[in-house]
Amino acid sequence: MFEEERALPIVIVGHVDHGKSTLIGRLLYDTGCLPPDKYSEIQRSSEMLGKIVEFAFVMDCLEEERSRGITIDTTQTFFKTSKRRYVIIDAPGHKEFLKNMITGSSQAEAALLIIDSFEGIRDQTKRHAYILGMLGLKQICVLLNKIDLIHYSKDKFIELKGEITDFLDGLNVHPTFILPISAIHGDNVAKPSDKISWFDGPTVLQALDTFHELKVEEKPSRFPIQDRYTVDGEKIFVGQIESGHLMKGESLFLLTEKKKVVVKSIETFLNPNGSVAGCEE
Repeated sequence: MFEEERALPIVIVGHVDHGKSTLIGRLLYDTGCLPPDKYSEIQRSSEMLGKIVEFAFVMDCLEEERSRGITIDTTQTFFKTSKRRYVIIDAPGHKEFLKNMITGSSQAEAALLIIDSFEGIRDQTKRHAYILGMLGLKQICVLLNKIDLIHYSKDKFIELKGEITDFLDGLNVHPTFILPISAIHGDNVAKPSDKISWFDGPTVLQALDTFHELKVEEKPSRFPIQDRYTVDGEKIFVGQIESGHLMKGESLFLLTEKKKVVVKSIETFLNPNGSVAGCEE
């Protein structure tokens, strides 16, 4: 039997409507990983709404999401370059779904932070950037999307790049790349674009291929808390361990407050008195 090739998990985050789902659809299309029937479905859905081909529909599979134009839950899909496979975690941009975004990001080994070149840094940009820093992600690429809306301006890109670098420095987040792209038109996503011939950096795919897969020992323990219940006066925190292990009596830091807590008990399915729990890799 052949061992299944491991995919590098990456998360795409950013403010709502800054182009996360569109970028994912474009990546799938440009790498030949979008099935023809899915593309035909996207075409029909886009025509019904009077739009050009809307690649965001690749991820927004639910009818509710299509009608409202937002990504509600964390969704995963795969694509492949000549170097490796990737699993993309598309996290919601709306602040109402911030919990879903944290859960998605905790599974990632690299991140794409997407920012609308016309709108610049917005509220969710700040929240998501803070979470990337909080989670300790080091492999980060910032994408200045919708570069077409600022007429592919080199001067505007340099200005925005400076603003973003200053902002992220304050969060101790240091991206490896800051790239100009247009996800909807495919500029600098899979291939370089003549419209930004002034830019001598990599495409999105080239940037991703420079990232490496983390070894198990390189991953910090992460336990995103999804819910809290009170049973017989006891508070129970519910979630799934995404990496590392937890042990009864172990001291942990509860983020974002950085509060020190102690694991009082561990309860899993069919084992209410466990002493250790770990990520199932």
